[in-house]
Amino acid sequence: MGLNQESREELEYLFREWEMERDPEEMIRESMAPVRQAAIGPMLVGRELEEINWEPVKMDDPRLTVHPDWLKEFRDFAWSDSSSLTLHQSARIERTEKGFQICIYNHTDYDALLAMLENRGFSLPTADEWAYLCGGGCRTLFPWGDGLDYSMRLHWFENMDEDENRPYDMEEPNFFGLSIAYDPYMREVVQADRLTTCGGDGGCNICGGLGPFLGFLPCSPHCKPEVQEDNELNGDYDFYRPIIRLENYD
Repeated sequence: MGLNQESREELEYLFREWEMERDPEEMIRESMAPVRQAAIGPMLVGRELEEINWEPVKMDDPRLTVHPDWLKEFRDFAWSDSSSLTLHQSARIERTEKGFQICIYNHTDYDALLAMLENRGFSLPTADEWAYLCGGGCRTLFPWGDGLDYSMRLHWFENMDEDENRPYDMEEPNFFGLSIAYDPYMREVVQADRLTTCGGDGGCNICGGLGPFLGFLPCSPHCKPEVQEDNELNGDYDFYRPIIRLENYD
């Protein structure tokens, strides 16, 4: 791995500001998974990420009506100019072309997600499968090279007000037609012995003010999968991509 010039300059500036006496490339190598071989079988893959904890409901759902404080928040929202309102791990309302969409938050865990998917005939990609779906077997930090492409419009670093319906550049479908690893705040849950995620760090690096390169480094297909402390899923940060392994069918 050899960082491109722009990314190296960004890191060297950041390290000087922090007075860190480390080689940027050494730090990056420590955060990457080792080079390995993996057998990737044929599969059908969801092109978009799916939410886990949020369930669409109607306004008269009894799980909403028992919370008059929520309904008051929704009424105030309806008269505002905001596009959405989220009550932390409780309920959410969004404007749509047809009116409003309301969702309630259901607490769930990794085992329940796996059971739900299995019941529907789906599964999750493993960390190795996810790395292939994201990078296609590339030997560079990102599918396009060893560093950020600073001409891209990056989520959290670019203003899209002029064309708010246009996806950010990294959100565009990749060579497999998948929208994958484009937002560091969105962790993709993968198949493992316990809750493990790829493709993001929940926004830790961006929130910590580490800049675009380190902010998006967790989106690298080679970044080490992150084993979470417990199996509880966080609907604000955890998402899944359903797959069907075709080798299971004759």
